[in-house]
Amino acid sequence: MWIYAYWEPVLIITLIHVIFTAGLYVTALSGQLSLATAAIAGIGAYCAAVLTTNFEWPFVPATVVAIIAGGLVGAFIAAITVKMRDFILKLTTLAFGEAVAVICFNIDYIGGANSFTGIPLFTSIWVALIATGLVLYVAWRFDGSRLGFASRAVRDDPLAASATGVSVLWVRMVTFALGGAIVGAGGSLQAHYVLIINPQELGFFVSLTFIIFLLVGGMQSLWGPVLAAVVLTALPEVTRFANEYRLILYGFVIVLVVLFRQEGMVTRIPTGRGSRLFNSSGATQKAAE
Repeated sequence: MWIYAYWEPVLIITLIHVIFTAGLYVTALSGQLSLATAAIAGIGAYCAAVLTTNFEWPFVPATVVAIIAGGLVGAFIAAITVKMRDFILKLTTLAFGEAVAVICFNIDYIGGANSFTGIPLFTSIWVALIATGLVLYVAWRFDGSRLGFASRAVRDDPLAASATGVSVLWVRMVTFALGGAIVGAGGSLQAHYVLIINPQELGFFVSLTFIIFLLVGGMQSLWGPVLAAVVLTALPEVTRFANEYRLILYGFVIVLVVLFRQEGMVTRIPTGRGSRLFNSSGATQKAAE
């Protein structure tokens, strides 16, 4: 029984990290690597926590509001950054996240620098499992949809995608909005589990954790970042027997992946790989990858 009590919080936090990483993956699908994941999660967390704590809303409607808030914030960021180059886009999302953290530090209604406390506990292991399953299903279906393929086309070459009739603005707004909505849901789950929201948790260094999950797992497949989120969240606990050396082992695993799997832990197999096409003269040629 004590083993379950010890591992239950680890599993819940791991599932929440999977949700955040899935949201970041959807956002990055169209070439927008957001550095404001923690800030968007914080906005969703504050929205849901204020409703459940101060207005006694049920958990599900409050989480729906968090999802909507995250989606609107994502769409807003996409709209103002659609014509920006990659480096400037990343700096803009970074600045947005830091600005949100500073604003939350100075709003007394949500606790300010003293944090927002008194949040009721709603997130259980079953709630986290159901939410993660729904998020992964939505992300998986989007990944394999026509809009998902259009998103990857925009990511690889926005000019070529636009020339074929793909609306770069629409695709990026949809991916950023959907990714933001997923992250907002994760923020609500996290707030109603840790029962406190600290503005410091909205900054870049928290977002960096999920960027590491995405890059280590690989940006070509949803399951790579999900696997990385599970492994890299659980690894410090699994290796706790190594005391202070466990963080060195954690870093060593990341370095190994970067050195030997530069495309990430899981990569996408191109459609038609290994197949052959017959031309009219009977000769064969490899299908274009």
